[in-house]
Amino acid sequence: MMRRAAPAILGALFAAVITATAMQDAFVEMTPETHRSVEKGIAWLVENQNRDGSWGCFKGDAPSVAVTSLACLALMAGGGTPERGNHAERIRKALAYLLKTANRRSGMIVANDGTGLGPLYEHSFGTLFLSQVYGMLSAESRERDDVREALKRATAMISQTQEENGSWQSNLAITANMWLALRNANTAGVNVEAISLERIVKFVDSCAQGEGVYGLAPRGGESGHVTYSTAAGLRILYGMGKRESDVAKKATEYLLSKTLGDDYGGRLSEWDYCTAFYATSALLHDEKDSWRKWYPKIRDFLVKKQNPDGSWTVEYCRSCKAYATALSLVILQTPKRLLPMFQY
Repeated sequence: MMRRAAPAILGALFAAVITATAMQDAFVEMTPETHRSVEKGIAWLVENQNRDGSWGCFKGDAPSVAVTSLACLALMAGGGTPERGNHAERIRKALAYLLKTANRRSGMIVANDGTGLGPLYEHSFGTLFLSQVYGMLSAESRERDDVREALKRATAMISQTQEENGSWQSNLAITANMWLALRNANTAGVNVEAISLERIVKFVDSCAQGEGVYGLAPRGGESGHVTYSTAAGLRILYGMGKRESDVAKKATEYLLSKTLGDDYGGRLSEWDYCTAFYATSALLHDEKDSWRKWYPKIRDFLVKKQNPDGSWTVEYCRSCKAYATALSLVILQTPKRLLPMFQY
């Protein structure tokens, strides 16, 4: 009897192993809770758009280019564009606002600095939004001179202000934003004036503090918000094809060991939301252990942090609900891979 039972036992064990492996491979990115969270967040976001098509930190607040751009990216992350989708009209109104705000001489896209992060954040997020719009337009609509020309002027301003050390304002996070905007404009088909990619990499290296941690400025400079600056550095490293490097692996390990808010006593800052944005858009392209560890962690964290009304809150420093909500929605919808910037 024992000999006859052995094959059956072995078969059961083998089946259990196969089932466990299949369950591990069946990695669920967006859970039903995630979809419900996104629906609530989108509802809050559209309800709080200003009449002129812009968004401020709260409904009726002074417009912010960064918040407006991120809010549109949140709507577009679900597949919407100015031409199609449930929110096409809202995206069109926001696009019209941005095109009207853009300076035709300098190329700068800046209004009220509602986030408190500075004019270059405003401009870089505005440029990133235009690049995504242009990249998602139909072939006929891509002939629109207004979007293409505004994007060309915006990218020219970025290219022309790169500093000798390869950065923008010697700040790693600002540099990541500017680089991301340029890269996406180029991918969308806009000719970008030459910048030195080699100097950008050297600048990132100069901000390394050891063990995968990056400061906002070169060694000896500002070193606060290290989770934020480490995520910014990682985004550039991944985008430059250096994700297999030792420094990128250590930076990934560092970020996986952290929880948003760690730098500020458990309170979420505006920098934490950017941290999650940089890290999520980088680790998306490492669809192995790192992505499988990172996304569920950040997904569940954000779903838990969502307010009953569908919004998210900045708990430390300047409060800007629309900014926190828009970035949270972009992050949660990253697995849909519908925005061009998530394709590489």
